[in-house]
Parts: sequence; structure tokens; C-alpha cells
Amino acid sequence: MWQRQAPVMAPAREGSVGTHGGGVPRGMTDGWASQPAWLEALQDVAVFDLTADGHIRQWTGAARRVFRYAEDEVLGRHLSCLLSGGSLQGTTAHDDTLSVDGAADGDRWLDRWFDTACAEGHAEWRGWCARRDGSVFYAHMHAVPSNDGLAVACHDVTVRHAAEERAEQAEARRTQLANALPNHAVLELTLDGVILEWNDGATALTGYSAGDAIGQPVSLLYSRQDIGSGNDLAVLDTVRAQGAWTGEDRLQRKDGTLVRCGISLMLSRDAAACPTGILWTARDMTDAARLRELEGSGQRVQAFLAILAHELRNPLAPIRNAVDVIRLTSPADGRIRHCADIIGRQVHLLTRLVSDLMDVGRVTTGKLKVQLAPTMYNEIVSTCIEAVRPVIESAGQRLSVTLPADPLFVNADAGRLGQVLSNLLSNATKYTARGGAISVGVSAEGGNVVTTVADTGEGVAPEAIDRIFNLFAQEGDAAGQRGGLGIGLALARAVVEAHGGAIQASSPGRGRGSTFTVILPEVEMDGESVVRAVPEASVARRVLIVDDNADSADSMVELLAVLGHEARAAYGGAQALEIARDFVPDVVLLDLEMPEMDGYEVIAAMHARGLGARVFALTGRGTADDRRRALDAGFVDHLVKPITVESLNGALRA
Repeated sequence: MWQRQAPVMAPAREGSVGTHGGGVPRGMTDGWASQPAWLEALQDVAVFDLTADGHIRQWTGAARRVFRYAEDEVLGRHLSCLLSGGSLQGTTAHDDTLSVDGAADGDRWLDRWFDTACAEGHAEWRGWCARRDGSVFYAHMHAVPSNDGLAVACHDVTVRHAAEERAEQAEARRTQLANALPNHAVLELTLDGVILEWNDGATALTGYSAGDAIGQPVSLLYSRQDIGSGNDLAVLDTVRAQGAWTGEDRLQRKDGTLVRCGISLMLSRDAAACPTGILWTARDMTDAARLRELEGSGQRVQAFLAILAHELRNPLAPIRNAVDVIRLTSPADGRIRHCADIIGRQVHLLTRLVSDLMDVGRVTTGKLKVQLAPTMYNEIVSTCIEAVRPVIESAGQRLSVTLPADPLFVNADAGRLGQVLSNLLSNATKYTARGGAISVGVSAEGGNVVTTVADTGEGVAPEAIDRIFNLFAQEGDAAGQRGGLGIGLALARAVVEAHGGAIQASSPGRGRGSTFTVILPEVEMDGESVVRAVPEASVARRVLIVDDNADSADSMVELLAVLGHEARAAYGGAQALEIARDFVPDVVLLDLEMPEMDGYEVIAAMHARGLGARVFALTGRGTADDRRRALDAGFVDHLVKPITVESLNGALRA
């Protein structure tokens, strides 16, 4: 609970039998009937005299003004007639609760009150009193011995009592508020740093109880090293000088362990804006620090993956170029052609894995982006099937495809949907034994385009159906017999949902195959009105390849030569500008990351020199931000390594 240091109480003044606390001088009671002028000046204080048994024997004008009783109405009556409801419930100066009903109880209470007044020279009581008209007020009665009785001064303190109650309620609310923050330590300090108040959160955070901490300097919460270096007092100096301080610091718990905390200090001030103390709060930052570390780790992993993908794409580019050269030159030796096909398939697989790897960060952070446009879905499916068909045939599996006669349209990012279908087909062939069957079916059902990819492979256990779509999840692969990173299906789900669709999996069980269903909203379009690109006749181009990776540049020169173009290589920006002056290329394939001059500096220099060639960025950086930056810099297009022959021909024909 919220606890506060008990205030230091001054000892009670010794009671004087002569005059005390507004009472009547003992020797003057016989003259009360004359009503001295000073009694007439009293407004909120009733002065009267009681016999030893508690009956009223003297009544003054001041008492009449407070209680509104005439003298003949109260003389001889018991004191209880002045109390609210005829009963006494109040508190003495010593916090003893009193309750009286009737004269007998009143006599017993009055005996104790009289004994206290005689022993200590005075006695006090607080409680509710009643006036003649029935209205009540909160009274503070002060009595001193007088002629074998008691002289009483009764003060109307209703306003003060209400203020005290409001203050108590405010303190109770403040206590509730302070203790409603179980993970926050809330303290009030003196200006010198001594702990005055302590909440439950402080006990939970530091291990010290309120009894351990209240009255101790705040240095109690700091380590010996911090105290030695003055770190504990430096913060207090800043608060006293500037009014507040917020930051992080380490505290030492009672058991000696250290905890990193976020700490805030603020001066508290009185109504005159004078500093009265310091409000000190602390919050355990351990979980927040761990979260920041996890976020930082995630960002570092994402940056690492981007670098890794770039570094992997650089060697993939010359490998693909070399394989395409071998394929296009039609070597007489069939074994060379067979080996080129094998390398080509593996490069395709590796390229897809690199692309998936880059998308992991986008999936986990919800930043996967798609660029939707009305697209003929049949063509996306056909393109993916033709790309994967060699892999399926080499695995000795049967492939059947069922496409609708009429074209179907969806709002799609063709590249992303192709990525989904490629992953599903790759999984099907990977988990299907040689001689098994794979089928692909596309149909229109109820305003949706439904695609099924089914196989006769290993199947999926019922309890794993939902789990297989989790990132890095792979079923039936405990021994590591299958390849893959476990990200394909998670990526597929993210892409499909970004298209407003859904993906489902079903399987009769282990060893009985599986079926994946992709559902996408159909777009109503007239297939006849779709303008299809007509491949232009191949025209020989003068192409300049600029890349600091000599193998990548040289292999691209060889590939372009096989395709019937005239090509030259430059291995740096300055060399590229020099060659371009004499070579005057039609097309420039420009790497973005090169020493001395990067691609952005090279294209700016080319534009400044009036080079009219179409400049394409050819890079291992493949994010949406990379593409946007390249297009903003004036590149015609942003091509990602390794580029296929089809993409290269398309760029040269554009």
C-alpha cells in the first residue's frame, strides 16, 4: 500500500487550570452571568460550564448564538442534548472512539473526560452537534477543570472538517493511483533526496518494504559504484536546477541484482510555486530493452538478408549467362547440352530461393507489397508451368493441366502470383516420388477463380494442415532429407491474402497426397478487348555493359553476341563514359553498386553529356525501394540479376 512517513508530532501543551484553549478562567465562572464583552465577540465558539455529572450550569450568549438555545431551555440538562441525535459519537484527542446512548452512558463517558481534563489539564472531543432548529455542525470541544466541573469551549469546525475529509479522500485516491501501477515505483522525496512516500510498485521493483525505505536517502536504490561516482546525487541536482529529469539508469535491488529502469523526476510545488519535494518514478525497462533488442535484431537480419541476396545474385548472373550461351550455341556434344540443362534448372531453383529469402522480412513485418492490375490469369499459370515443367519431367513425374477455354481475369501482380504457383508446383514435385502424378486445374466458381495443385506424394497429417503455412515450418522432414527453407507456403499465403484471396490445404493423410487450393476474386473483362504484346522482330543493338564484376560483364557480352547484338564491357564508371563516347551504344546495362562511381553517378554523367541511349539498371538489389529509386534517377527499367534471356530480349526490344 501507499505509505507515508509519520509526521513528527509536537508534545501537547501542559494544561493550565487558569486559562486554556478558549476555556473560561477558573476563577471567573461566578461572574459569567455578567457576560463580559469578550464573550460577546465570539461568533463560532460556544462557551458554557458543566457540573461534574455533565449537566449544564452556565450558558453564555456565545453558546446561545452557536446552539440557538435560550438559557432557560438548557440549564440543568445533560450535555447529550447538544449532540446530534441525542447520542455522542466522536474521537478524543487520544483517538479513543466514544459512543454514548442515554444519560448513564453519558455519565460514564463524562467521568473519563473529566478524569482526563483533571489529569492532563485539558480534554478534547470532536463530533457532530445539533442546534435547536435541528441543523448539525461538526464541533471541536475543548474542556478544562472549573469549580468541580468543566469549562467548555465548543468550536464550529464544519468547514475545516470538510476540507480534511476532502484531503483524506484525495490522499486515498492518490494512494489508489500510485498502487494501480504495479510495475512502477512511485516515491516522494524531500528536496535532499530522503524518501517520504513509497508504493507497492516500489516494493515489487526493488524488494525493499516501505519500512525499509521510508526515511532513508534515495541512494539506498543505487549500487555502491554509482554512489561512489556521485551518480545518485547528480540527478537530484539536475532536478533542483531544471525542475525535471527523464532518462534511464540502473538500480540495485535489495538482493543485490541490478535492473535497468526508466526514471522520471519532477519537482513538486506548493500554491506559491515554491519547491516542496521531488516526485520520483521508475519503471523496469528489462522487457522494453529486450523488445528493442529483438526489433534491432530483426532489422539487422533483414539488412543481412538483403546483402546476402545481393551477394548471391552476383555469382548467379554470370552462371546463367554462361549456361544460356551454351544452350544457344547448340553444342554437338549432347552431354554438354545435358549438363547445361541441369545447371540451368539449379540456377532457376537457387534464384527462386534467393527471392523467397528476400521476402521473409516483408512477410514478418507485414510490408509485402503487390502492384495489382487486371491480368489474364491463364497466361500466369501457363508461364509458371512451362518454367517448372523441366524440373517435373527430370523427376520422372506426370503432369496434367486443365485450363478453361475462355480466359479468366484477376486483379493481380503477375510476378507475385507466379511466385505462389511456382512454390506450390515445386513443393508438389519435391514431395512426390518418381513416377507420381501432379495435376493443375483452373476454373471459375461463384465469382472466384479457383486453382488446385494436387499431387500423389507424401501428404500431410491432419494436425499439421494449418501449421504448414507458418514461417520456417516443414512437416515430415525431421531427418533433413528434403531441401527448402520452410518459407514458401508462408510467403504464398501472404501474397494470396494481399490479392484479397485465400489459400487452403487438404490431405487424406500421410502417404495419400495433398491438394492446395488458391481462391482469387474474378474480374469481369472481355478477353477480346485485351491488347496483347506482339513480339517485335529482333533488331541488332549496340549494347554497353557496365559492371565491376568482370565475369558478369564478360558473360553478358558473350550472351548478347550469341543473340546477334554488338556488345562491349566496361568495368567501372569512368571507363564506361570513355567507351560510350566512341561506341555510342543504343542500350546501356548499368550495375548500380560499383567502386569509385556508382550507377547513379554514371547515369547522371551520361545524361549531362547528352548520351541518348536507353539505360537499364541491372543489379542484385531487388526491393521495391530499390526499383523506385532507380526509376526516379532516370533508368528506363530496373532489372534484377540474374536476368533471363526472355527478360533481356524484352528489354532490348522495348
